[in-house]
Amino acid sequence: MNGFEGTPLNMTTLLVVALAFVSLFLIFRKRYDSNLPLLFYGVAALFSNLSDRELNPYLLYTGLIFALLLRFEFLNSAFSKLIAFLSIGSMSLIIWIFLSEVFGDGSPPF
Repeated sequence: MNGFEGTPLNMTTLLVVALAFVSLFLIFRKRYDSNLPLLFYGVAALFSNLSDRELNPYLLYTGLIFALLLRFEFLNSAFSKLIAFLSIGSMSLIIWIFLSEVFGDGSPPF
């Protein structure tokens, strides 16, 4: 491990991670009608395309689909919990990838 370097790219990555943590908090509180998870995925897609920190597109866009599905208010309660669990999982993987790039050697874990 090389440790943390305070470069602008690392600081921007940490800001995206902070937005992800706030989005996770809202999903844990069952605020499924919030637009913040959608904002996170928009920022993460933009950040991934404009910087050299790349995310797996399958992970990014399936997480976006799960966040969009959470916005439907007519879903069954059990189905909403399943979609929320999958959304939390994909967002947690994105957080793990970004943090391993910032605090690791700069390469994604997979």
